[in-house]
Amino acid sequence: MSADAPSQPCARRLAYVYHPRSFPTMSLVEAARGLCELLWIVDTSNEETGAMVRLLKRFGLTVDIAGLTVDEAAAVVAQYEPHGILTLADANLTLTAGLASRIDRPFASPTTAERFTDKHAQRDALAAADLAVPRHWIINDAEFDESWRTIELEATFPAVLKPRRGEASRDTLPVASLDELRTLVDQHRSEDPSRDFVLEEYIADTADGAAGEGFANYVSVESFVRHGEVVHLAITGRMPPAFPFRETGFFMPSALSPHDASAVLDLATRAARALGVTLGCLHTEIKLTPDGPVVIEVNGRIGGGVPEMLMAATDVDFIAIAMRLALEEVIEVGPLPLAQLVAYLFYVQAPVGLHNVTSVEGLDELREFPGVRDIILNRGPGQLVDWREGNHGHVFSVFGTAVDLGGVHDVEHAIRSITRIVGG
Repeated sequence: MSADAPSQPCARRLAYVYHPRSFPTMSLVEAARGLCELLWIVDTSNEETGAMVRLLKRFGLTVDIAGLTVDEAAAVVAQYEPHGILTLADANLTLTAGLASRIDRPFASPTTAERFTDKHAQRDALAAADLAVPRHWIINDAEFDESWRTIELEATFPAVLKPRRGEASRDTLPVASLDELRTLVDQHRSEDPSRDFVLEEYIADTADGAAGEGFANYVSVESFVRHGEVVHLAITGRMPPAFPFRETGFFMPSALSPHDASAVLDLATRAARALGVTLGCLHTEIKLTPDGPVVIEVNGRIGGGVPEMLMAATDVDFIAIAMRLALEEVIEVGPLPLAQLVAYLFYVQAPVGLHNVTSVEGLDELREFPGVRDIILNRGPGQLVDWREGNHGHVFSVFGTAVDLGGVHDVEHAIRSITRIVGG
């Protein structure tokens, strides 16, 4: 365990359980400025985290919990007397819940954190609250033969195979038949027999374009919860995904009608209550179907790209809200703050057959397109790409604003016509 003192400590200290693939470090620093001192909880056994420690030490105390049990880590963290504790990474939710329960600070309960991170447990909790969920089956090595017999008897296709624990659509695949499922499962078992998967019935699409012409038929609801009260900040629309389920674009506000938006918000509220959420931020993905909206997944953290879009559209700082919640502050933000602009974020994915990037053409020209504020190269020349990485494997992102939804389509067209990913 190691610690380093900040140059200008604040009156309150927030323990932040850090993950390098969550939100950018400087976004966290900016949100905390004038609000609290950050106590970075890091696990340097993660090589990527270890590489960030030098930067983190410039902006707060750092506490290394590598090799410690949850009880031991909690004892160390408690010595610094944090006023609150927070993480915004799926991978750290259960750890943070365990630490919070031991140092008596508000956070999701261990049970709720498990429901956020275990797709099987989450669907069981939603079904127990009478929410519509697709039928699902666990595939694990310990009970493989029994699981397979059940699937052979009960499963229908098409279906979706996804890791029981995972994020960003990594290793999430459509399955057309029992034979195809067997092939995919054998492949995954050969790579890692201990990894559990979930097979889900495919949620049918609505055919009426309810999410807007040219947009995907699913959305996400961005919310926070305080003392069990759910407040929704925005509904985020989606562009059609790239194969198999890789995100290609987000925008807010969505193109839903008032009627559909009301139904989606109501479902998101019911889902939060079904999972026992009393505090924190939520990113709830919901699909529009012929029988009404259905929950795809509830994430117990802020969605990727959401803070930037929400700030650009409404001037609401979602990361600061997350920190204020952890510090038990009253949040003075009403539901669905009025959007002045349409904010968007595109993830430009490589074709499935591409394995490495030679060059990315047209980015300088795209930067001149009206409304484009930022372009970030995620996979540059000489780097490998793999569609199995899901959303994290995108080649570059484009962030900006438009005056209306037509402007979102204009940017999409510009990206397709101006840029080109070259590789082999």
